[in-house]
Amino acid sequence: MAYSATVTVSHVGGADYIVQITETEAAAGSIATISGLPKKGRLLQQAADKTAGTAATIDPKLTTASGSSLSVQTVVENGTAAATIYNQMDPPVEYYSATGELFHQSVVASATDNSVTTIYKIKAGW
Repeated sequence: MAYSATVTVSHVGGADYIVQITETEAAAGSIATISGLPKKGRLLQQAADKTAGTAATIDPKLTTASGSSLSVQTVVENGTAAATIYNQMDPPVEYYSATGELFHQSVVASATDNSVTTIYKIKAGW
């Protein structure tokens, strides 16, 4: 099978958004595109679980450009790889995306047979 990502962006009221990403066959370089977000926002929370596969850990990253490793395009990068990730942003992390798109990478430790579920909580505006 090939990499697959299902991305659901839910506007849950007011300025609040929840993004859920379900990936199968994820590898270290797999990228999921998140569309339909506000151009300006604040990231409140990042949570991710490796639900199946060979890799022992994931190390998720959220950027404003696909595949970017530039710090000016990185919204958040997890600090320590683990099978379960939970990051509460205090204070929230501001981002700007001219297209309203962000790009998620689970950055799994190894192999290409991994399943990962990730949730981001975002608030529109600064």
